[in-house]
Amino acid sequence: MTDLESFIEKNRELIVGVFLTVTSYFYELVFKEKVDDGVKSFIQNFSFVGLGTLISTLFSFIFSFIGGRILGPSGYGSYSLVQSIAMILYIPMVLGFNTAMIKYCSESEDETQIANIISTTYIVIILLITLTVLSYLLLIRLLMALFSVDPELILLSIIFSIFFVFYTLSTSILRGLHQMKKLALYQALFGFLLLTMFLILIQSASFKSMIYPYYFAYGLVGLSITLQLKKYITLRIDFQWLKKACKYSFYALIGGLGFTLYSNVDRVIINYYMGVENVGIYGVYYYASFAFIGFLSGIFITIFFPTVSRSQSKFSIYLKLKQIMPYIIILGIPGVFLSEFIILTFFGEKYPINILLMGLFAITAVLATCYTLFAWFFSAGGIRGARFTISGTVQVAFVNLILNIVFIPRIGLYGAILSTTIAFILGFYYIWYYGNKYFDNLVGGVNHDVEK
Repeated sequence: MTDLESFIEKNRELIVGVFLTVTSYFYELVFKEKVDDGVKSFIQNFSFVGLGTLISTLFSFIFSFIGGRILGPSGYGSYSLVQSIAMILYIPMVLGFNTAMIKYCSESEDETQIANIISTTYIVIILLITLTVLSYLLLIRLLMALFSVDPELILLSIIFSIFFVFYTLSTSILRGLHQMKKLALYQALFGFLLLTMFLILIQSASFKSMIYPYYFAYGLVGLSITLQLKKYITLRIDFQWLKKACKYSFYALIGGLGFTLYSNVDRVIINYYMGVENVGIYGVYYYASFAFIGFLSGIFITIFFPTVSRSQSKFSIYLKLKQIMPYIIILGIPGVFLSEFIILTFFGEKYPINILLMGLFAITAVLATCYTLFAWFFSAGGIRGARFTISGTVQVAFVNLILNIVFIPRIGLYGAILSTTIAFILGFYYIWYYGNKYFDNLVGGVNHDVEK
């Protein structure tokens, strides 16, 4: 931890300076205006989180391609399946409260209120984890049938989801407190721990050697953050905030459920019709397509959501977001395609390069990123914005699910990614077209923090 912190501190001024200069140039070129203090602050936070994410991504990339090459499509498929099932199982454990915590903490300047929000969230999520896990254990046979897997994979998925919630909750606090430098350090630490534990366990040549390192990294990082921020955890419940958060969390939950379904249900259906080996191949293509653009958008969203939540001029941010969309699409598709080719080459011959499949994944990754940026923007606008977001997300999830069920048995992996492509074309059209109407219906068209 000390070495990582020392590295970032020593290079901070250089990295921030170079990044600020380059980004400011393109900002002024695209938006035809000078960079103000708010934008400079955003860029600086972006550079901090970007450095931590870059280090973490490098470790994660080594972790993924070594695991994919050694374990092959079958082993990588089992790992990918556990991860996907866990991303579905974790939703009742949080019910959107972590997102509500980020929003309301980022808006508040009152330390006592912030502590009450964080403490309330911790207590609620601990209770939800307990109830959810007990329910899963009682319904384990139903879960086995639903996901077409054995008891071992279900148990591994449940444990994975618990550690993931702990990690997500801890890093969400840092985001809500705008502590982006610390978040960068912990992201780098996570990647380091993940890879280190994996290299120790990989001799077993089991897919579990890719699962256990996540338990270790999620758990240790989550514990470290919790201990560092223990002053905010007072074990008091603020019922007034809880009532307010429940309304927002409901919409965050539905949106999160939709996101989880369209991100993971394809692998569950592929496993049912085509077997775990094809899940492995699909999982590697998915990783290759989202690695590059997901790296950039993930950094952006980490800072973007709390920044927009605090902002009093959301409409101007919305206009800027619309302006950069053509650049993301035009530059993103060939960029993602190129990154796919490079990453698939690393994974080796067991994962054959298919140009058509790569093209569909590239288009989908870019459309999904564009949609996600808009979704997080509107969610930062409070309950009304969250309600608007989930209306689009539910449509994307529903279309994707139905098309997966129809296409996968007929055209295999092409059907899986084509389903997602079509779903996001419709979703992006919806959020682009109705986004304008969303603002037209608000009084004044300037201050759009409508959650009152």
